[in-house]
Amino acid sequence: MTYLAFLAATLCYLFLGPGGPLHRDSWFALLKGRVEALEPEFGLGVFLLVVIPSAGFALLYGVLEQIFGGAAMLLLGTAALFFSFGRLDWVALVERCRARATVEDYQGVALVIEEAGGDPIEVEDLDELGRVVSRALLYEGFQRWFPPALYFVLIGPVGAVAYRLIQLASDDSKVPVGSLRYLVDWLPARLLWLSFGVVGNLAGLRGVSGDRLMDPEINTDELLLEGLESALDVERDSTDESQPLLPLRRIERVYDGIKGSFFLWLITVSVLVILS
Repeated sequence: MTYLAFLAATLCYLFLGPGGPLHRDSWFALLKGRVEALEPEFGLGVFLLVVIPSAGFALLYGVLEQIFGGAAMLLLGTAALFFSFGRLDWVALVERCRARATVEDYQGVALVIEEAGGDPIEVEDLDELGRVVSRALLYEGFQRWFPPALYFVLIGPVGAVAYRLIQLASDDSKVPVGSLRYLVDWLPARLLWLSFGVVGNLAGLRGVSGDRLMDPEINTDELLLEGLESALDVERDSTDESQPLLPLRRIERVYDGIKGSFFLWLITVSVLVILS
């Protein structure tokens, strides 16, 4: 039943996209406003915003499991996993960036990222612009599906729900090292880093120091970008080594890396379930 719930939620998300009642977070915004009014310490804030809602869901799931048995996973588990997926339409976001970059409207690319919740971007240096946009798109593409899917398979619906609540509780667009969000991203980010080598050039990743995977000071988005650049050979736009890789090519590489890794994870989970 776990695999059926995983597959059903993933296919609904893939073909229908984000949105609907399960992605309406007004209840959480109301809860968050009331918790912030208390000005709690970090631990208490996490307890009120993440632990209590997750425990409430676990209690509901336990009751339904006693009533419906394994069907509770298919019913509530599917809904929980869909709830845990990201809210932005990542494919549409990539397409908007790609359309702007195609006509060399780099200010437009920066505005698209800012509208999606990213930080303001300077457009004078095209190479740096491409890297900043790549980091933003990579992290959004990563957090929307990969961690919820992993925690759902490893821990169950409660793990996936808890991950999304942690994301919703965070105000900043960055993921600072040492934050709770950084900690829950740690394992899935490194698995995705390795996935880039499988869908791209594994030999390229071998040239990257393994110490980067264990570096406690590297941000999640930077780690993913380094893995993508190494595995998919994101270096330059032509044979002229003096020419930087244009933002359009970087955006396309990000899309290829995330898309390829998504299908790799989907196939891997399916094979593991069949063999188990």
